[in-house]
Amino acid sequence: MTWPRLRRLLPPGGFLLTASLLATGCTASDANQTSDLASAVDEAIVATGLDGGGWGILAVDRSSGEVVYERDSTVPFVPGSIQKSLTTSAALDILGPRSTITTPVFATGDISEGTLEGDLVLVGRGDFSFGLRDQPDGTLEITSFDHNEANTGLLPASLNTGDPLAALRALAAQIAEAGVTTIAGGIAVDDDASFVPETTWPDGRIDAIWINENLLDVVFSPTEVGEPADIRVVPALNSLTVSHDVETVAGDEIDVVIEQVGDDVTVVGSIGVDAGETVRNTQIDDPASFAALAFAEVLGEAGIQVEGTVGADVPAYSGDPVASWESAPMSEFARVVQKVSYNRGADLLACLIGVQEGGTTCTEGLAAVLAHASRLGVPIDEVRLFDAAGTDDYNRTSARAQVELMAAAADGDHGSIFVDIQPVAGVDGSLAGTGAGTDAEGMIQAKTGTRVVFSPTTDQLFVLARAYSGYMTTASGRDLVFTVIFNSALVDTVPQVLETSDRVASVMLTLQWEG
Repeated sequence: MTWPRLRRLLPPGGFLLTASLLATGCTASDANQTSDLASAVDEAIVATGLDGGGWGILAVDRSSGEVVYERDSTVPFVPGSIQKSLTTSAALDILGPRSTITTPVFATGDISEGTLEGDLVLVGRGDFSFGLRDQPDGTLEITSFDHNEANTGLLPASLNTGDPLAALRALAAQIAEAGVTTIAGGIAVDDDASFVPETTWPDGRIDAIWINENLLDVVFSPTEVGEPADIRVVPALNSLTVSHDVETVAGDEIDVVIEQVGDDVTVVGSIGVDAGETVRNTQIDDPASFAALAFAEVLGEAGIQVEGTVGADVPAYSGDPVASWESAPMSEFARVVQKVSYNRGADLLACLIGVQEGGTTCTEGLAAVLAHASRLGVPIDEVRLFDAAGTDDYNRTSARAQVELMAAAADGDHGSIFVDIQPVAGVDGSLAGTGAGTDAEGMIQAKTGTRVVFSPTTDQLFVLARAYSGYMTTASGRDLVFTVIFNSALVDTVPQVLETSDRVASVMLTLQWEG
């Protein structure tokens, strides 16, 4: 579904809810909403049975600018992943939707009679797919429930269908075509040529080199109760030493621990006989060293012998590369981040933005993301940004700030791209299961947001945030920009987390059905 460009909904320096309305406590429901829609949404909120920390909601008609529903829209809430929209909109505007990332390989010596008299240096530039998701048509693959979310256990995760070593194989083929059969030196990976790796954000380290999105996936298959489970490691490297002690037990629970240090992988635990094939993973401990290991193996498969150290210190290098890999366009990276809610992908985009703006750290990129939002007219006094993915629970945003962002981004130079990269209700991404088979299917394009943490005092799961922010065409044909945020509910089980998400979604769906 492609939306027409939006005109500017909210005037610079001002919001459609007037100061007098806010000061007197009079809501937009009193002034601007039809009583039928207001009553329907209010009833939907009551029907959820959710109270907790409250609701922040704003829905605005894209044509007239009329506020059709409002509830505490200026209050900053924990947003979860809807804050990724700040990052992807900045990436499209600052990096450019058609920009690509080139990953080069340099040689530090001459090639003589098939022998490279020096090292090979693979230089990471921030391509998180690096062959894994790349499709023949230039797009990046979107999975139904991404491997990056496998450890949440919320839904069965899907591995990408692509080869996680595809880019390395392409580079090795180019080097072989240049006549190289032996590398007298070693394999080095430059992981900080573009930016300093980020190690403090909550989703894990962010590097410039990525193999399998820097995850070691393990696919578990139960056998018979009391027997060892079958496992499969991705990427499948012969140079990895894998030891595992995973027992098949009764039931459908899975309890495993995966550890990877260098070329040693240890997997222990149990999987229920009724669990079915299950994916879990661990983040690669040292992406540069792992990339060197994988590159050396792929070079060997291409008939190129490496005589020196694999994972050598990065030497000086210059001149033209002996091989290079070109990424998909930046719009595709933004699409993956929005559709599957890829946390470390969003963090990486902030790092790349920082580089584009002349910096060397990911924090500088985060500052640039916030500055970009300010230029769009977002009331940043209602926004707190501690990471680029919406994972840090100190993050805050108001429904008003989020609607302002979505309206301005859709009306910007890359507005049609920004709208199209959002998940579509009942169709794809994190909204694939929402509104499917109803009149809302295909009528909502919105980023989702979820934050769930363990509550040690009650031994429960704390649904800190569930949110939706984007665009919809209502049943009556009205086009809206909207945000729905709910904060704070205690539940006992993972299925109850999903039920809470469905309840919050019912409020969004009511806007679509009754608006």
